[in-house]
Amino acid sequence: MDDAQTVGGRRLWWWLLGAALLALVVVLVASWTWVTVRGDGRAGHVVTGAAGDLDEATFVLLDGADVVRLRTGDLGENTYRVSTPRDASVRPAVSVTDGELLTSLRGTGRDGPAIVDVVLRDSVRWHIRLSGGAKEQHLDLGNARVGGIEFTAGANRIELTLPTPTGTQRTVLSGGASQVVVRLAGDAPVQVRAGGGAGSVTVDGTTHSGVAGGSTFTPPEWTAAPDRYDIDATSGVSTLTVERTDGGR
Repeated sequence: MDDAQTVGGRRLWWWLLGAALLALVVVLVASWTWVTVRGDGRAGHVVTGAAGDLDEATFVLLDGADVVRLRTGDLGENTYRVSTPRDASVRPAVSVTDGELLTSLRGTGRDGPAIVDVVLRDSVRWHIRLSGGAKEQHLDLGNARVGGIEFTAGANRIELTLPTPTGTQRTVLSGGASQVVVRLAGDAPVQVRAGGGAGSVTVDGTTHSGVAGGSTFTPPEWTAAPDRYDIDATSGVSTLTVERTDGGR
């Protein structure tokens, strides 16, 4: 009887130890990713999460998509919300470490378009890097706090709306594009560099055609301006248009 009780006690002890270890793993994973996932049902594929009390962070989209739409907004306690439609061919996955949100896209087995919607908390100052190509990329950052922005992969069309700059607001287009439209707030001066050349560059209503690689368009007041825009297309673009959201300077 004593032997049976001893064996039973050991089994219970091992069972409790295993349960405790499993609970610990679950807690560690949850605290590392800070992610809440609502599955691929009626609401689509949605990933939301909090990344702590951040004042500044970096958002990185690692993979390509058909359409990327990104904006800022009031997310309450959450820092980000990334979603794709119910029938999309991809679903988002986000990992957060040291203030960097790495977003990848994983296959769903479905054949719908890969449309990715991103909302970032508007109280955070964001650095944004889109490392996957796309047919269309729409970034509405007119009300955002923005650090640097970089497009490192090609796109058919890029539409980017920027807020009034604080210091030098830098945007780098290093992946090439067919059409790029950048809309600026206010009247802060803008420098545009066509490092890879362009079919045409239009800045504040003035169009330059057949632009050679390395050409730079800098207004006289840009150098001394404390708040300014700096747009650098290091790869070639077909058309690059820089205009004002209020109709021009």
